[in-house]
Amino acid sequence: MLYQLCIVGLIVLSTRGWDEALRNRSFRRRHSRSLPSPSPSSSSLRNYRSSHTATGIIVDDDSDVIERPEQEEEHRKWRQGENDFLFDEEPYFDVAMNPTYTAYLGKEATLTCIVHAAKSDKSVSWIRSRDLRILTVGRYTYTSDLRFEALHQKGTTEWTLRIKSVQHRDAGNYECQITTKPIKTFRVNLKVVEPSVEILGAPDLFINRASMINLTCVIYHSPIPPAKIEWFHNNKSISYTSPRGGVSVVEERGEITSSFLLLQNATLSDSGLFMCRPRGLQVTSVNLHVLEGEYPAAMQTNSSTLRTSSQHIAMFLVVTSAVVNNHAMLAL
Repeated sequence: MLYQLCIVGLIVLSTRGWDEALRNRSFRRRHSRSLPSPSPSSSSLRNYRSSHTATGIIVDDDSDVIERPEQEEEHRKWRQGENDFLFDEEPYFDVAMNPTYTAYLGKEATLTCIVHAAKSDKSVSWIRSRDLRILTVGRYTYTSDLRFEALHQKGTTEWTLRIKSVQHRDAGNYECQITTKPIKTFRVNLKVVEPSVEILGAPDLFINRASMINLTCVIYHSPIPPAKIEWFHNNKSISYTSPRGGVSVVEERGEITSSFLLLQNATLSDSGLFMCRPRGLQVTSVNLHVLEGEYPAAMQTNSSTLRTSSQHIAMFLVVTSAVVNNHAMLAL
């Protein structure tokens, strides 16, 4: 009987011990994450480094995390990519871009698109609006027309469409597009102009005998002013050195170039065809009629037009008179 009681007591004590052990183990599991991990001793880290140097494993002095160099680089790139995603900037057009361009016939035109924060060099393209033809993408040209060319330097914000030997058919709208969702578009208009020449008051001018003759030749839309502008009367060259005398030529050069032929003391022999010939441009002409007495009523319109169009060169008349007088004095 005593033997049996001893066995039962031992069983009860063992059961209580196991219950307490299990409870302690469960407690440690629940709170192990909140408890700080014991830091390895300096000696153990030194021993660990020395034993793992050949394998390339790195041990941080402040933690028990062990990473290989390639893993650390991958984590750094991942963190950098995460920041780029959080602070990503959408590409956008420069607010100072020019929406209109003017090109001279036969010359070169350049249309410039300025894009900031572009994702790649291929994210900007030029398209012709009238037929939706893709002309350029990045630095590449996608048209068989060799007059078109894409210009872009890597790392810059400018994408340029160059058109060589501009023709009238090149006029119209062009679109600079950024490859985004949705696509961003900036439209520009190209105007093609051709140099033109005219004599104000043409085709016929009427003037009284003994009055001042003023012929004005105007050149429009010329890329550069003509190197020389010549005057002819009845196919003969006329200038301030002409035998007629009293001849002056005054020029005003700029975006619009003008040449003024001034003849003092008009005579009947001054009637005829006057031509203005800018070098490299077309020739234009006017018929001059020198009349005796007053203008007929039907001719007042042309003469009035001539006087009105010539008001802006009144200052040249004074200068011309002074020049003529100086020539006369030198001749004496």
